[in-house]
Amino acid sequence: MIKIEKIPSDIGYAANSYLIISNDEACVVDPSAPFNPEMIGDAKLKYILLTHAHFDHFLEIESWVKNSSATVIVSEKDREALADSHKNCYALFMYKNYGYYGDVQTVKDGDTLALGDEVIEIGEFPGHTPGSVIYVINTDAFAGDLAFEGGGYGRFDLPGGDVKSLVNSLKKLLSMDKEITIYPGHGNSTTIKEYSKYLQM
Repeated sequence: MIKIEKIPSDIGYAANSYLIISNDEACVVDPSAPFNPEMIGDAKLKYILLTHAHFDHFLEIESWVKNSSATVIVSEKDREALADSHKNCYALFMYKNYGYYGDVQTVKDGDTLALGDEVIEIGEFPGHTPGSVIYVINTDAFAGDLAFEGGGYGRFDLPGGDVKSLVNSLKKLLSMDKEITIYPGHGNSTTIKEYSKYLQM
């Protein structure tokens, strides 16, 4: 059994951050809110999971890295963008240089990670970025900017975006178990069943 908690941020443009705890291990998805030891309690932070390498999804990554021994996980196809302010879009929106330059562990489609009593399955869903991934635990999917409540989906006109890849990724998403809950990078959660009512492909 897992505990999932959405972490609030006081940065208006920050992406959703999620804390996941299973047994005595924890991970954070897209750390755009600062590290808070009270939320983790006695659990050990094992992973910092990045759904993709846009800056708004790792704004507070340094605070999580400095306060834990957690491994930063990112797609091998988005690794370079973490340290590139043009590819991670910070230069585009903020007109400054910004990136994460620390150590990471890269993953690819089909890889898995162990967290407490659970297994995190990793799937590649490119289009918003080349290395956009979804982390799935049973019927919970942390989808970054692939899909949003009400049939929305991520932009494909940013660096590395590709509309054909995005369409294929959305088709792949819709083919998954309809009871899966989508935890998006922005906005409220939904299910694949509800999402498919708005977006039919």
